[in-house]
Amino acid sequence: MSLHAQDDPQLRADQERRLRAVWAPPTGWFGRWADVNNNRVGIWYTLTAFTFMLFAGVLALIMRTQLAAPGNDLVSASTFNQLFTLHGSMMMFLFAVPMFEAVAVILLPQLLGARDLPFPRLSAFGYWSFLIGGVFVGGSIFFNVAPDGGWFMYPPFTTRTDLSGLGADIWMLGLSFIEVSSVAAAVELIVGVLKTRPPGMRLNLMPLYAWYILVVA
Repeated sequence: MSLHAQDDPQLRADQERRLRAVWAPPTGWFGRWADVNNNRVGIWYTLTAFTFMLFAGVLALIMRTQLAAPGNDLVSASTFNQLFTLHGSMMMFLFAVPMFEAVAVILLPQLLGARDLPFPRLSAFGYWSFLIGGVFVGGSIFFNVAPDGGWFMYPPFTTRTDLSGLGADIWMLGLSFIEVSSVAAAVELIVGVLKTRPPGMRLNLMPLYAWYILVVA
């Protein structure tokens, strides 16, 4: 195709129509949840991380209420240990780290002038792994099997079932999903920084926040 053919208005309109069809978001109830656009996935990440933060805050309020008066019996000692462990784990693994990933997924294409991240489906896969792991870990408190070894989960206390029960196993299984999500996000962000920069934007010309995303990822 010659360069002059690109000046044909009809040809350009047809090309634009085909591109818009390729990049159009899915429709329908299921299609909305199957979307892989970085903006949509980033918003899901952000809202889910905030939800887990609020849930962890409720756990903290219960702990503070228990400690508000001597001899308070609002929760048992075992439940208090579960609340303490789950609060710390959720604030670190379900809010602090995922929130960085969420903001990076939204902002990185805009910083680099790219339409999307290089592996959109990987971003969506990471989000759903994060959600499944978070629900698995957070939901354990409702069945009295939440981890109770402190959010640092040091052995040997957490390696003995007579002391920590099944909580440590549930914690490890849930965090396995969450770490898969973190690795997926790291691959997406690293490749995004290295491979989706516009022509002329060398590494030393990238925005500072893009450098921050690359180093942290």
